[in-house]
Amino acid sequence: MQPRNIILLIMGSVLVWGIFHAVGAYLFNYNLGRPAMVVGFTLAFLAFWGLMLSYRSRHEPPRSRHP
Repeated sequence: MQPRNIILLIMGSVLVWGIFHAVGAYLFNYNLGRPAMVVGFTLAFLAFWGLMLSYRSRHEPPRSRHP
């Protein structure tokens, strides 16, 4: 499995985790503000992480295939 696929799998898992907690927040209080905040912060975290990975891939020198 390629590193990019692993990162996407982890990001997808974090998104599912955030949605799980958002549903739990809604069922606890039946107020849409709390789950919206949970999903919003989860998406903000994933967006920031994606931006940092993108920045790193553009500014990192290419690696050689032989260590």
